[in-house]
Amino acid sequence: MPYEIVMPQLGLTMTEGAVNTWLKQPGERVEKGEMLFSVSTDKVDMEVESTGTGFLSTLVGVGQTIPVGTVIAVLTEQPAESAGESPNGSVKYPASPRARALAKSLGIEIGEITPKSGTRIVEEDVKQYHANRPAPTVAPISSVKRITAQRTAESFERAPHFYLGAEVNAGKLVVLRSELGEIAERRIGFKPTYTDFLLRALAMALGEQPGVNAYWHDRTVQRRDSADVGFAAQTDTGLVVPVIRKADGMSLFAIATKRRDLSERARAGALHPDELQGGSATLSNLGSEGVDWFQAILNPPQSVILASGSLAKRPIVVEDRLEAGYSLMLTLSADHRVLDGVAAARFLMAIKRTLENPQELLL
Repeated sequence: MPYEIVMPQLGLTMTEGAVNTWLKQPGERVEKGEMLFSVSTDKVDMEVESTGTGFLSTLVGVGQTIPVGTVIAVLTEQPAESAGESPNGSVKYPASPRARALAKSLGIEIGEITPKSGTRIVEEDVKQYHANRPAPTVAPISSVKRITAQRTAESFERAPHFYLGAEVNAGKLVVLRSELGEIAERRIGFKPTYTDFLLRALAMALGEQPGVNAYWHDRTVQRRDSADVGFAAQTDTGLVVPVIRKADGMSLFAIATKRRDLSERARAGALHPDELQGGSATLSNLGSEGVDWFQAILNPPQSVILASGSLAKRPIVVEDRLEAGYSLMLTLSADHRVLDGVAAARFLMAIKRTLENPQELLL
């Protein structure tokens, strides 16, 4: 009896998806637990294991968006008489995961490649193909970049953005991070970054001001019951925003550990779609790139995003004296449908006060 393979639900809010690549060819035997296909959602691309064993017959082609639960292939006890052409178009050879990942990052259709030896495309085949092919006239765009472009354009068009800025006297923060270095090395194995301190301050402010922890939906303001903070993370395929759940109840070291884990798995393309969904607010930190300040676009459906520039020495007034001290530029982008100017200002000032008195981050 044929075994049905359906479009999986890879996240709580996922309602539909599209097969990005079939990793097995029609007529090929598939074992339970083997990677069978990759799915493209509105958040991320993810490889999916086969839930059964048998010979593959595909029903859905690459790129076709279908609802969750729809049958996309069947596994039979005996191979079909003719497997036909691959649903990927011209793909004639299976490829290793590393080869597929490299081809995707270079904008190469894996079906264009013929293995130099054997019947399986490996990473070296992709490298040689890339080195010998003519330069494309149009730069390829990854699915992550395409999704990011679509979401940010829609956010900027639909949400009435407004912006507030503040300069943080970061002298005490610099001292605290230095003092915590040895303790952090013993407890968690690394020194927290300034991003970790900012995430902790952002989470604390959300917990203290629940009115900000809300979003616009169906012409009303919806409150969230959990303070979940996201952070912008750059990967080879584009920008993603992993989310730290219930961050207001986590210590600085716990946030740092979770942030590092999510960052590493984001770069490896190993995040689960649920780890990229929701969130109360996002931190976008470009300080390491030497940017003093910038304005960020809201990450829908969130109502605030905090943009952080570089922490550097600047002229600071201290008790009517002009001194050189460490400061940090923060810019808050807010959705005017959810927050007015006063509410947004109080939220930003709460973050500023905490960073200027960073011992509070350890409580």
